[in-house]
Amino acid sequence: MQAHFRQDIQGLRAVAVTLVALDHAAVGPFHGGFIGVDVFFVISGYLITSLLLREADKTGHISLSSFYARRARRILPAALLVTLATILLAVLFLDGARALSVGEQAIWVTFFAANIKFAAEETDYFAEGAPASPLQHYWSLAVEEQYYLFWPLILIGAIALLAGWLKGPRRAAIAVLVVIITASFAWSVHQTAQDPTAAYFSTPARAYELAIGALAAAVTPYLARFWRSYLPFLLALASWVGVAMIGYSALVYTPQTPFPGSAAAVPVVGTALLLLGGRERVAAWGPQRALSVLPMRLVGDWSYSFYLWHWPVIIVARYQFGGISGWRGLAVLGVALALSAATYYWVETPFRTRKVWSKGHTRALLLYPATIAIVLPSVAVANHVVRAGSNDGGAAITVTNYGQDDSDKPRRFSDDPYVALVQASVLAAENEMEVPGGLRPSPLDLVDSVASTDDCPYFDLKTKDLELCPRGDTEGDKQMVLIGDSHARQWIPALEQIAEDHGYVAYFLVREGCPAADVVPWKKTGGGSVGCPEFQDWAVEQVQDLEPDLTVLATDANERGFTDDEGNQVGDEAGIEAFLESGLVDTIEQVKPSSGKTVVIGDPPIHTVGPVECITRDDPTLLGCLGPPQERSIRMMRATERAAETAGADFVYTADWFCARDLCPTVIGQFITHRDDEHITVEYAEYLAPELARLMGFPPAD
Repeated sequence: MQAHFRQDIQGLRAVAVTLVALDHAAVGPFHGGFIGVDVFFVISGYLITSLLLREADKTGHISLSSFYARRARRILPAALLVTLATILLAVLFLDGARALSVGEQAIWVTFFAANIKFAAEETDYFAEGAPASPLQHYWSLAVEEQYYLFWPLILIGAIALLAGWLKGPRRAAIAVLVVIITASFAWSVHQTAQDPTAAYFSTPARAYELAIGALAAAVTPYLARFWRSYLPFLLALASWVGVAMIGYSALVYTPQTPFPGSAAAVPVVGTALLLLGGRERVAAWGPQRALSVLPMRLVGDWSYSFYLWHWPVIIVARYQFGGISGWRGLAVLGVALALSAATYYWVETPFRTRKVWSKGHTRALLLYPATIAIVLPSVAVANHVVRAGSNDGGAAITVTNYGQDDSDKPRRFSDDPYVALVQASVLAAENEMEVPGGLRPSPLDLVDSVASTDDCPYFDLKTKDLELCPRGDTEGDKQMVLIGDSHARQWIPALEQIAEDHGYVAYFLVREGCPAADVVPWKKTGGGSVGCPEFQDWAVEQVQDLEPDLTVLATDANERGFTDDEGNQVGDEAGIEAFLESGLVDTIEQVKPSSGKTVVIGDPPIHTVGPVECITRDDPTLLGCLGPPQERSIRMMRATERAAETAGADFVYTADWFCARDLCPTVIGQFITHRDDEHITVEYAEYLAPELARLMGFPPAD
């Protein structure tokens, strides 16, 4: 079978990348523009499988070295260029912490494992306040390459085992593709319901999209054998149905749409219809003519480089301008498109067409190790530059040193030294005192200041696999249990120190996104949080079995919605507050009879100034890291205080450790208090341990 160049496919590539770019740049009504990635997956599956099957038809076998050499020439040069450019942009224009993070992510990108990295970061609730990575879009490239690591091998096996029985390699391919599509689609629907973030980045959950494109390639020769006289009309009609399915998805879907799951099938099937519709002679009124015009073909040619460039350019522009949309978004995309054209002509095309790369396979295959050899030292150099350029800072903030002139009258601070230091730190910021040196944690390591869950990361475990992990003084004769979500996890460093000092075996039953209150959070993608009710029941059962001397509850007081008994969302402020309060009362009443003492730790106020952005950017100031608390979080925290009072539990009010005079400094004394808008750092939690112990009724430690 002779190959012919499909100009309409170039136009379809242009549609896909434009949808993605407009969505990311917040231009136009295409809030579901992320489905452009799914369109790319189908196109990729179609084109690559067409080449593999054409080779099998012609030669009777498939050359793996030839296949991987073509992939290397096609993918690696542009991907390497944009990766290196992004590392440089991060060092020049982003804050230090994010620049270091980009370096780490670049390594995952280089090994085509970015989807694994970003799935892990997003699944961790602690990543929720973090800004997007300029390399995050490489997840889709990782999915493709992971798929193509196995698909040629599967196809070779299918041809060897089934081609004789099914009378041809295409029929063998069709048989195995039906199995892949069925299994992957079922897994995608299941995983999207259970863990939508993991599903979004998952190769098994996305495999059916590439496989549907491959199936379209495999069945193409059989189309003309049916309804031959009606084929042009049917293909044109199918093509317009495909356009409608893609357009519907781009206009109607939102980031809250459960995805990929069954929702991804709409643009995926629509793309397959367009690919099939353009393979044979199509009625003149089909969409293929519009897809084949010169501007569409040009953007299609540049689409791979445009996809690579658009996202880091957008992220840097957001950081510099505080957000982009409308005409500013279009201008940013214009810059990305110009870079894409240059990359296509000066990088992509030479590596694909020049004999030095296309003749033989060895040089092309060496592009893989060469890419690794270039990226790893580049990351090391970038990290060295970032750390070497960090500011040593000025003198520490104390109650006697807060940037006040000698002529000013001395200030009266609280008799409580912890509260006094907060008050002094607010004054230091207002007096524009220099950011102190020797901060804990280091500003560049701020995002890593996360409390350890050791061998019990309950978020990653099914209910049947849950077990207790003793910590603290494991030889102690008393027991402490902590229950809650990530806002409970942040107190583990303090509570473990208290447990060690006072002879308690500690059990930290924390699951991200699963509050201590007996309520089910509403997921961003719709529906109640999967697995949370079972974990809450299990945690209560552990308290009832252990009968600990102390049970501590801590919960996120900033939940954006809960699920009622009928499975509907409770999203209004009054309803959320009432559910939080009543749910916490229910939990306290369940654990209190089995506990020697029950304590609720109030949630610290949510910061309105992002700590990473303010403290790690060039020339940070204490004043720039000072802001009011989020009023909503204070109101919700009061609801948890009322719940503790109603159910007869002790309550620890924490707001005074973070804010004074309705102002919350990011730096208190020598500590950075938060690692993101919501979660406190390990170091600050450890600092607060003695005061937390005192308020919980413990005697002073030796």
